Amino acid sequence: MKSIKIGFIPSHRSGFSEEWAREMRTRCLAEMAKVPGLEIVVPDESLTYRGLVHDLADARKTLELFKKNEVAGVIVGGMTFGHETSAVGVVIAGMPKGTPVLHFATKGKIAEDGTRPSDSWCGQFMIASALKRREIAFDHIPTCFPEEPAFAQWVSRFTRACAATQSFRGARIGQLGARPEEFESVWWDEASLQRDFNQTVVPIDLADIFQRLDAVAADEADVEKAMKEIAAGMEIPAEGADAVSTLARIEIAIKRLAEEKELDAMAVNCWTQVQERYGICVCSVLGRLTDQGYLCACEVDVYGAASMLAAAAAGLGETPPHFIDWTELHPSEPNVWLAWHCGNAPPSLCAQGCTPCLNQHMIIPVKPSWGTREFTLKTGPVACCRLVEYDGWFTMFIGTGEMVDMPPRTRGSYGWVKVNDVMDWERKMVEHGIIHHGVLIHDPAVADALESFCTFNGIEVVRGA
Repeated sequence: MKSIKIGFIPSHRSGFSEEWAREMRTRCLAEMAKVPGLEIVVPDESLTYRGLVHDLADARKTLELFKKNEVAGVIVGGMTFGHETSAVGVVIAGMPKGTPVLHFATKGKIAEDGTRPSDSWCGQFMIASALKRREIAFDHIPTCFPEEPAFAQWVSRFTRACAATQSFRGARIGQLGARPEEFESVWWDEASLQRDFNQTVVPIDLADIFQRLDAVAADEADVEKAMKEIAAGMEIPAEGADAVSTLARIEIAIKRLAEEKELDAMAVNCWTQVQERYGICVCSVLGRLTDQGYLCACEVDVYGAASMLAAAAAGLGETPPHFIDWTELHPSEPNVWLAWHCGNAPPSLCAQGCTPCLNQHMIIPVKPSWGTREFTLKTGPVACCRLVEYDGWFTMFIGTGEMVDMPPRTRGSYGWVKVNDVMDWERKMVEHGIIHHGVLIHDPAVADALESFCTFNGIEVVRGA
């Protein structure tokens, strides 16, 4: 699991109870320690007054601590009334522009003598105002005690959003080959990616891939290992057996290329040159690479690769994303649609009891074209997303559903997804220009995390019902 460093500002204002502030700090840290993937960076009593941030001197020390640890985000919490001048004016304002921020206030109490140790609900509005005035994007936890479920849920969501932001900004996306001539919808704008996210598209000609493939010997240890892994647990027709070596060789070639070029994700030309030259299709190769952390989108879909990158990071690297088509509505069941692609799903997503089979591509007419890994996807809750851009404005569609096991059966790698209102999905997708490619991941918590990720990165959110 990926670990993300996040800074915590336990904000306190003099005049309110220091003991209560320290208690809240301790209780908050105890609950934060339970959040998967979160590594909290917080001033201790040796650095600031009682481990709190209550004045400019504390704030400057805390800012230095956060910068030294290169935190990916900042959580600011009012342990009492809070002190916006130090917490926001110094610490958060001093962090790199665009640093994700999560804001909250702890609940207080009223003593028997009528005194109030905290008034944190009141003070939170001053902190929120300070964030708003500086145009700092932030999420907010509804006021609660740290032991209440909402607290951990929001901290977990923020952790995932920070992970996605950290991976997404500055990413290098490989463009392996030219986009299909008749797939206008996978167009992208490099200038917008650079301006908004500091991303780089790295163009690589297919001739380079083929040259690298030809240079990989069939008897290399890496190739033999990949061949064994490809064949393990998969039905391979006799006429397709010879393709396994070529599939393994191109997998090794692309993997080495990705490492050499320091690529975070790849958008790959997958038809028809590779079929015409080698008699294979790379669908199963892209799935295996994605399973190994080399994220691959089909058909040179750069924004699709970026969508995979965000989803995988929001899932903390625990489950691979699957590059899909929003393919078809179920012929009889309401609110069920087909998540499908030619045979590119990561092998780890195969349904229990299903045996994958190696096949030829079901659509591309060039034959032979061995290389699809065909199986049904495992069931369970899923999240889906898709990033698009029009005129320099980025939008992400996000939805959740349930992968269900039901007929009819088809070819490729696929599963039926049941959602609350598929016509709501359709209407919003059409209105916002969501193209035919999407990303599916077997982790529904990714959806909320991506919504926060969009908040921090200036991306419009469209949420499917």
